[in-house]
Amino acid sequence: MNNEIKLILEGVKKGDQIGGPFELSKILANSLQANNGFNKDDLTKRYLEWWKEDAFDTGPTYASVFTNILKGYDHEKAVYKTHQDFDKNTAGCGPAHRCMPLAGFTNIPTNKLTDLARQEAKITHYHEDAGNGSAIVVLLCRYLLEGKNIDNACLEVSKNKELNQSWKQVENAKLSPDGYIYNVIYSALHFIKNKSTLEDSIKFSGKANYSSIIFSVLNNISKYTKLNF
Repeated sequence: MNNEIKLILEGVKKGDQIGGPFELSKILANSLQANNGFNKDDLTKRYLEWWKEDAFDTGPTYASVFTNILKGYDHEKAVYKTHQDFDKNTAGCGPAHRCMPLAGFTNIPTNKLTDLARQEAKITHYHEDAGNGSAIVVLLCRYLLEGKNIDNACLEVSKNKELNQSWKQVENAKLSPDGYIYNVIYSALHFIKNKSTLEDSIKFSGKANYSSIIFSVLNNISKYTKLNF
């Protein structure tokens, strides 16, 4: 496992007060390594196996999708059924929590990350906001790994033609400990730009554990790149 992915996993672990996102991030990292890149089918199987064995703290959307699969639904129908059962409220931050190792797998070109993050999110979350939010988080991680500071990383994302409308939604989101992906990103960036501590972010996130994970990864990468660039 390369140093970039290790750096991301370290950040997830620091910000994750329960442990589910860290376990899912490790599953993704192991799949990337085993397949020398993103393989949706392999990753879905790995997520399912974890669900069948000893999964915890997955979030309700993930739990519903894989419960439906075990009931006999095919994967795409299981995802859509969950979306309908949840009154189309599947725009949570679960995919963004687990997808960040994509940014650290440097064999994947930056211009491919948006599509792959969206594909990864669709394994469980049907709502397009979940996928676009994941893509924003992955790109922020990649730009920071390349040595950009957080302001320049945000500027690069804002100029991305596939994500500029989603970025505007982040800018218009609110500081909130809830799990809606754009609020989660806004809150994580708020703490980063105000040079808050991890403890501050964790206290704000509370038991829900939402924005502190993304804050922790972005903060961890930023500290590393300041020392090495």
